[in-house]
Amino acid sequence: MELYKYVLFDFDGTLADTNDIIVSGLRETAKKFLNRDLTADELNSILGKYLDEQMRCLSEEHCTNMARHYKEFYKSNQDHMVKEFPGIGEMLKEIRNLGCKTAIVSAKGRNGIEHGLELLKLQEYIDVIVSAYDVENNKPHPEPALKALEMLGGSCSEAILVGDSPYDILCGKNAGIATVFVDWTIMPKNEILMLNPDYHIKSPGELVSIVKYTINI
Repeated sequence: MELYKYVLFDFDGTLADTNDIIVSGLRETAKKFLNRDLTADELNSILGKYLDEQMRCLSEEHCTNMARHYKEFYKSNQDHMVKEFPGIGEMLKEIRNLGCKTAIVSAKGRNGIEHGLELLKLQEYIDVIVSAYDVENNKPHPEPALKALEMLGGSCSEAILVGDSPYDILCGKNAGIATVFVDWTIMPKNEILMLNPDYHIKSPGELVSIVKYTINI
């Protein structure tokens, strides 16, 4: 039975419950610049995309100012809106106790990641951070995952990548790393499941079992 020694995590929507702040920020930004509410279809079509791409989808004319406003909204509200998904802290503790090394692999800036980890008191469980500004190519390119493994001293065959978006799953697959899709995503699940992640978990505790042994979920 195989033990995964290196566990790579996305941050937003995977460890940190940023769902409410992301949706609120997108809706508030659209309201301010476009003077209308986003439809459910519009929202679903941009969730999971990078911020600049989200704003271009909504308005080529205002995208730069919209991205700036969204960042200001996020920064102003994160301390009371961002929360840990239930069970994440205990899961990270158990993984650490198994002797595994961990990394954050995110398209978020380093300051935002570090602030979020500190806010949720999870920083002691993370060995390495690869942010948007540490790579030339962001997810779904394999570079962020491969860079994290290089920093950890690990190999692809001993690693697993955990995320909530298509970009996460594709990044892992492109790097030759096993992938875990978390069920608590706010993105359309069927589209992500069509990418055939290696595992689909319904709770953080299930990840501990996967890390211990190769199992079928």
